[in-house]
Amino acid sequence: MAETIRPVALLILAVAVGCGSGSSEPVTYPVTGKVTIGGAPVAGADVTFVPQSADLGIGGATAQTGPDGSFNVKVMYDLGKSSKEGLPAGDYRVFVIKLEQPSGPPSLSKPPKNTLPQKYASPDTSNLSATVKADGENLVELKLE
Repeated sequence: MAETIRPVALLILAVAVGCGSGSSEPVTYPVTGKVTIGGAPVAGADVTFVPQSADLGIGGATAQTGPDGSFNVKVMYDLGKSSKEGLPAGDYRVFVIKLEQPSGPPSLSKPPKNTLPQKYASPDTSNLSATVKADGENLVELKLE
């Protein structure tokens, strides 16, 4: 099941982007954050934000964590042709995956595996959320167990 996580996550994001409001550029606010597990930073993780309301006018947004676990969110719009820093103000469900290739040469029989606990791989099971405000700092601390 872990081998299907990235394709499923990308499919969810692609469908969500396709369901966005088309070509109008959304009003966004900077969103930064950090992912840790057991207090240690998680480098190379994909963090995906899924809006809880279609009224936000976007399908979703994603970010990748750096070596210190930090990230900056970018939203895609214009049917995935354009991107912009930040997110529209509102509530989001969040999920996180970190894929690593098993040792040896890449092959279909050894697909990448999610190295984080499975519950964080879906917005329905992660219990992670974020609220983006139009005023003030939008710092999202994702503390995984």
